[in-house]
Amino acid sequence: MIDKDFWQEVLQTIRQQKWRSLMTAFGIFWGLLMLMFLIGAGMGFQEGIVGQLKQMPANSAAYSTDVTTMAYNGFERGRSWSIDFKDVEAIQAKYPGSIKQAIYVKYLPAANSTLIVSSRSATDELTVAGVSPFLSVMSPQRIVTGRYINEFDCDERRKVCVIGIEVAKTLFPNDDSPIGQSINIAGTSYDVIGVTKKTNDMVNLGPHESKSVFLPISTAQHVFNVVGKADRLFLVLDDKYDSGSYYKPIDDIIRQRHQIHPDDDVALMSNDLKSQLNQFDIMIGGLNALVWLVGLGTLLAGLIGISNIMMITVKERTQEIGVRRALGAEPWTIIKQIMCESLVLTLAAGIVGIIAGVWGLYAVNRMTAASMSDGGFFTNPHVPFIPAIAALIILIIGGLFAGFVPAKRAMAIKAIEALREE
Repeated sequence: MIDKDFWQEVLQTIRQQKWRSLMTAFGIFWGLLMLMFLIGAGMGFQEGIVGQLKQMPANSAAYSTDVTTMAYNGFERGRSWSIDFKDVEAIQAKYPGSIKQAIYVKYLPAANSTLIVSSRSATDELTVAGVSPFLSVMSPQRIVTGRYINEFDCDERRKVCVIGIEVAKTLFPNDDSPIGQSINIAGTSYDVIGVTKKTNDMVNLGPHESKSVFLPISTAQHVFNVVGKADRLFLVLDDKYDSGSYYKPIDDIIRQRHQIHPDDDVALMSNDLKSQLNQFDIMIGGLNALVWLVGLGTLLAGLIGISNIMMITVKERTQEIGVRRALGAEPWTIIKQIMCESLVLTLAAGIVGIIAGVWGLYAVNRMTAASMSDGGFFTNPHVPFIPAIAALIILIIGGLFAGFVPAKRAMAIKAIEALREE
């Protein structure tokens, strides 16, 4: 049952020292507010940096080609070469059932080159590439309107394309939607079926999604006479074949088939995407640890301030405590009152700080939503429910502890000495 007289006495004591209580509570308020902002900023960076990476198949490996920089087996340096579909067949033969999905990217007419692309309204030099349908999952991007290339487009070699949102603004400046309209690439007409947008600038798995034109891989290979050739290859491996262990043996198979020097890391660059994702996780974990370290340090400073103020309060109330003890007040009653005074101050200031922090982040998110929605390093700052509750629990424990030390000092005061106190 709630002791109303007790709590009225606690609140009356706090009200008697209004300014001191407010200034003391402000330290806790500020500490919680900073902790909420830091947690929100950490979540914003986490979502901005990681973005859609969690949707990517983690057990994947990436291979990218360039001209050779080392002579090998009678072949001179400076040789251009391409990955081909038979490489995947050779990998499957060596490791049966290892490949769940093979994704190809072929730059047209070659890597680091552009093509003249025109619509009825404008013309521009752009990066053009043939791609596999599954690239939309591997590469963090969002379909703004229309759809992405699918397997039927590749099987039937349809002359269709997906364009980046920046390309759409350039080629169709006066139209609401480019979907269903045609563009001309190197003398061939293609129908626009979708507009895509890059959503994570930290990840580059191929042509820039917002600034390039994408064709079905089979259409691109036949129109430009590069059948079976690719500049980049992404392999989604079966769970039995860990990419961290198998991406290098697969690299060796491709090198042997194309006579690439084992040490020529420019001619063939390979990466284990799982290890890169793990590095992002480690970075985010370190960022979160730093956020909590700084935030809790600020909160601790506020709690120390409350403890010091309560010590001063106990000193000022020495005679009162002595009288109460002389009249037979139980030690636990005095301890409880001092600790509850500390808890009320901390809890009230902390809850206000949490609410202010959450609403402040909501306001920041609303104001910056347009500029931070896609492709940025900072997106959707917010405080998850569990960290907010954890902060509140820490606050309650800290508030009780901040009152315990002054309460202990109060119990050390002897009634006779307290009554003699001037």
